[in-house]
Amino acid sequence: MKGFFYRREIRVPGGYARAFEVEKGSRITVIDLEGRQVAAFVAFNRDRVSETFSTAHTRLALSSVRIKVGDVLRSNLLRPMLEVTEDTAQTHDLLMPACDAHRDGAPPQDNGYRSCAVNFEDALAPWGISRSIVPEPLNIFGNTHIESNGTLTCLPPISRPGDRLSLKALLPLVCAVSACPRGPGGTWKGTVTDIAVIVSLGDEQGKG
Repeated sequence: MKGFFYRREIRVPGGYARAFEVEKGSRITVIDLEGRQVAAFVAFNRDRVSETFSTAHTRLALSSVRIKVGDVLRSNLLRPMLEVTEDTAQTHDLLMPACDAHRDGAPPQDNGYRSCAVNFEDALAPWGISRSIVPEPLNIFGNTHIESNGTLTCLPPISRPGDRLSLKALLPLVCAVSACPRGPGGTWKGTVTDIAVIVSLGDEQGKG
């Protein structure tokens, strides 16, 4: 529709997650409001949630462990799912899994423990998406270095306040973003801060 424009802003509280639906063609912009805060991101085909964003298939398709503007992120069926359209941080992680109690050494019976794995489970429950099918995330603003001997090292995030990553949805999607409470970079600065997500669709200049 000529002149159509939709915009929604979602505030992701530090240490928690939010999930949302987007239409094909939507732009998803993830913003680090205060700097040095990792935002774990996952996505699912809204019409068939067993098709998920896949870090492994994305690495395969790109022949790289890094992403840049113009790159296409793939699903576990190797189908194009998202396209990178803007990136001011230029440092993100495609290697680390979502933080969880087992990885971080917390007692499994500690129900008060927050992690990206728990966050995703809680946020995605309304869509009937269980933890068992939640894929490894794109850790937006995550800073993982591969040493010469192959060792992986999580370094402090270098994202600045206002840095952003924008993705164009190539399918109708269910997405979730977790403002990482414990994972790569989540506690580097001693506090966990909010992440903003802006979902937009249409021509902003034609809004009215």
